[in-house]
Amino acid sequence: MKRQNAVKVVFVLMASLVTTAAINAKPNILNEQLIASLDRYSHSPFDANDYSMPDMDDEYSTIRIPEKSLSITKDLRTGLHQAVRYLKTKKPNDVVAKKGLNLPNRVLTNTLHSLLLWDGAIAPDALQYEFNLVPLANNNQSVSKFTGYYTPIIKASHKKSTEFSYPIYRSPMSGKLRLLNRRAINKGALANKGFEIAWTNDPVGYFYMQVQGSGILQYQNGHRVSLTFDGSNEKRFGKISQYMAKKGYLKGNLGREAIQNWLYSNPSQLEHVLNQNPRYIYFKKTHGELRTASGIPLVTGHSIAVDTNYTPFGSVVLAEVPIINSKGQTLGTEWKLLLPKDRGSDITGPARIDIYTGQGESARLTANHMTGNHRAYVLVKRENTKLSKNDR
Repeated sequence: MKRQNAVKVVFVLMASLVTTAAINAKPNILNEQLIASLDRYSHSPFDANDYSMPDMDDEYSTIRIPEKSLSITKDLRTGLHQAVRYLKTKKPNDVVAKKGLNLPNRVLTNTLHSLLLWDGAIAPDALQYEFNLVPLANNNQSVSKFTGYYTPIIKASHKKSTEFSYPIYRSPMSGKLRLLNRRAINKGALANKGFEIAWTNDPVGYFYMQVQGSGILQYQNGHRVSLTFDGSNEKRFGKISQYMAKKGYLKGNLGREAIQNWLYSNPSQLEHVLNQNPRYIYFKKTHGELRTASGIPLVTGHSIAVDTNYTPFGSVVLAEVPIINSKGQTLGTEWKLLLPKDRGSDITGPARIDIYTGQGESARLTANHMTGNHRAYVLVKRENTKLSKNDR
């Protein structure tokens, strides 16, 4: 009997050691050299100079969210269901993101179904047992460049007045008119032709709404209407910050607050400076929720814009996302599941993520600080595995 008990003790100790080793094992991240050799991540236009980490105080640099709070939230679950419905409209065997994942839609669907059953932590060490983690990186960088985008809100009127004198245009049907540059449009080339959908008193806010590609009009009676992208004049995008620095209008701080304050303080230069960005975005009114390029509604903090040549709509990204407080300070990072739903003209290459931060001024502040280079992986359900806590 004593010998049997001793054998049991040895067996328990060995099992404990094996379990500990498994827990401490490195995540099942696909070999980056292998992926690079398949020429999936060799076309990114970004280089080392495109990657910069925001300044962080030492006392905040190691903050992490407690593991118990990292679970599938209600908003995220809704987003996952929306992605499933999106993929149901696609052929299951069609291969997507041929420069990157190069996977059929049915694999993406299986991954979504598995995540809807997941009740563990949202972290690589936990998820790697059920999913392969495919790094969103390129040959030169092992991380992704993060930025943020948001939905601006500007004041508007149905009619032109002394105060509300700046028109908001829908896209002209005529190619000749549609392709006019910003300077010509601001000079009145589209005026009184029936293309106005509203008027605003905030030309700078409208300019940044065009940069974001969507927005919300708030009328004087409190009514709000969403605007969505209705095409562009297909001109190049010019950075007015670079022009203002070159002319000596601004030194050091080239953020939106500094630019906006200068423009409002120098109204005679406002139109000239804005015209340094020839690209002009047209809008159309929409009812209900703002939609993304995929047609799926936005989910604050989880929806992202990607380059679908590498990362397809309907996939799920596990990323180390900056934690930003109400003062715009970066307090550390947390692992989050992100949902590729949108595109952006400047979001190109595999190592690029633009995170949606919400609506209005607070969302803008968060988006402005959602920057840096961080780890990010696409989750792909591993074959011949089942969710241990749910499939019993």
